[in-house]
Amino acid sequence: MEAVDFVILLLHPLIATVFGIWLYRHWSTIKAIRLKRGGAWSRIRNRNRDDVIAEHERQGRWALPTILGVILFAILANLHRYVNLEVEFNELFSLHGWLGITLAFLTFYMTRTGKRMVTQREGKSSTAKMKGIHRRAGDLMLALLVAVMFLGFLRAIQIIQP
Repeated sequence: MEAVDFVILLLHPLIATVFGIWLYRHWSTIKAIRLKRGGAWSRIRNRNRDDVIAEHERQGRWALPTILGVILFAILANLHRYVNLEVEFNELFSLHGWLGITLAFLTFYMTRTGKRMVTQREGKSSTAKMKGIHRRAGDLMLALLVAVMFLGFLRAIQIIQP
């Protein structure tokens, strides 16, 4: 494997790691507002709650396009493996990839519930039910993220070592 191949194959894991860290910080900030403890709480305790939530909403709008970009890099890396490294077609699919796509669908759902909460809040109606759904989906999303990142680490080792 040449250096160019190595760099192309590592773009997806590097970008995905940055996204994973960002998503964890995004999740932990809102959780810290509720629990009022932990590392994220020490970061935000002196800030206005409304400002923190507004920032969460702004950043949340970037989650879906970002995860779609991460998946695009994975597709490009697999395309490179298939065309240039002559890997068999069935070796391009893995549990890591399918869980990544599931994570993208869950991110889409999170975006929808987040937008719905904003609409309900602006309409002065109760957001309690939607908050609960959004919170549980966020917890599931984080658990799925951990699984995807662990399987991605194993997959990267498998791909890089012939």
